[in-house]
Amino acid sequence: MRGSIALVVVGYNRPKSMRRILDSLNRAQYDYTEIPLVISIDNSGDDSVRKEAESFQWKHGEKRLICHKERMGLRKHIISCGDLTEEYGAVMILEDDLYVSPDYYNYAVKALEKYGDHPKIAGISLNTKRELLESPYPFFPRHTGYDVYFQQFASSWGQVWNRRMWTDFKKWYDQHPTLPWNVNVPLTVLNYPDTSWAKFYQTYVVEQDKYYVFSYDSLTTNFGDAGEHFNHNSSAFQSVLFYGKKDYRMPEFEDGVKYDIFGEPVGLGEVLGVPEEELTCDLWGRKQPEAYRRYLLTCVRKPYQLICQYSMCMKPMELNILEKIPGQDITLYDTSVHEGNAESAQKSKIRYLEYGYGIINGRDLLRWGLQKMKQKFGKKR
Repeated sequence: MRGSIALVVVGYNRPKSMRRILDSLNRAQYDYTEIPLVISIDNSGDDSVRKEAESFQWKHGEKRLICHKERMGLRKHIISCGDLTEEYGAVMILEDDLYVSPDYYNYAVKALEKYGDHPKIAGISLNTKRELLESPYPFFPRHTGYDVYFQQFASSWGQVWNRRMWTDFKKWYDQHPTLPWNVNVPLTVLNYPDTSWAKFYQTYVVEQDKYYVFSYDSLTTNFGDAGEHFNHNSSAFQSVLFYGKKDYRMPEFEDGVKYDIFGEPVGLGEVLGVPEEELTCDLWGRKQPEAYRRYLLTCVRKPYQLICQYSMCMKPMELNILEKIPGQDITLYDTSVHEGNAESAQKSKIRYLEYGYGIINGRDLLRWGLQKMKQKFGKKR
């Protein structure tokens, strides 16, 4: 059976990284034949990456090499790779510092078959991270028996786009030479460098109310090789890579677990008895007050009218609301009525540390501090 997704490996000036990702692709397991491989190399003035690509023997179909004559930069390079959907119908973008799970391609094909035509789906992620933007705390997506969930976050560590997804984004991208200022995305996204394509795609996903498909098990990991957006090698970006093979269970989009770009749960309005369109979920306390709607669900004490409260014990946090666990940690406020006093930020951080990492000790505090430093000085995108 012919593969339905063309592989597009993106390189610049890292020959060892290029060889590593290509070897991992060759070693993967495939239920398909004749899988196109495109190796797209930006111009660095060094032929070493091109030579690695030329010498590589692709076992599973046709290999095509694109060597750009002029330096493009990462954003233009990725955009040009996305444009290949016009030729191939669907592409998987893999930057050269990634490494794939043996089952990566089978997962991608199944996800594309299930969600490729759904207008709410803007991409399929191969990578699953266990952290939130602008947060040192681990991310616990809720399980309901399926193998995927949905989040308003454009993954840049292995992603699949088909022609419909890319055409919709490209139309928006051509109309927005600069980022719109009124979209509620984390400040981290807005501060991505100008060479980042991801900050445009992530803003697009939020503004157009679209989602990426995420597997609970990561199908890629990132070696964190020094590159355009990161100046030294780091193992901090490694994900737990899925090794094995399975028949993926995928819900209808309307029935799936969903999170926004902050990793906050979507769809709690009905459980709380308030209109979903009037609810801001900010359990981790990272959203700007200007983004608050009438009702606010958060663990941070705010000077608004209290409606109801829940415990902060179960993981993920939204289970406390879904199971109606009583407590005084998570509060639903009516922001149209001001009363009471806000809690100190430091007190909120201690409670989050206890929830995220368990018993607070020196190691946990050091880990939290290192995470904050990594966040402050930039992550690879």
